[in-house]
Amino acid sequence: MAKTWTDYEARLSRVTDHIYAHLDEALDFDALADVAAMSPYHWHRIYSAMRGESATATVRRLRLQRAAVALAQGDCAVEEIGARAGYASAAAFTRAF
Repeated sequence: MAKTWTDYEARLSRVTDHIYAHLDEALDFDALADVAAMSPYHWHRIYSAMRGESATATVRRLRLQRAAVALAQGDCAVEEIGARAGYASAAAFTRAF
């Protein structure tokens, strides 16, 4: 069990690394808690307190940041970039911005 902020930070860093490595995949809340080696409830509270946003918000933000770079590069269609970011339609993707 983590006892210090340093211990928590190491666990959350593992989660962040996992999110980056699997950003194109569905990221299950319980699986992220397993990566942190914490119960889902405790993990969510600690993550939100230390990161200032929920894990869901982190994933959404990272996907939108990556999509913004892809849009700026202009290599792919908006629909394709939106789908890769996890949006079902171009309209939902553009609303997210």
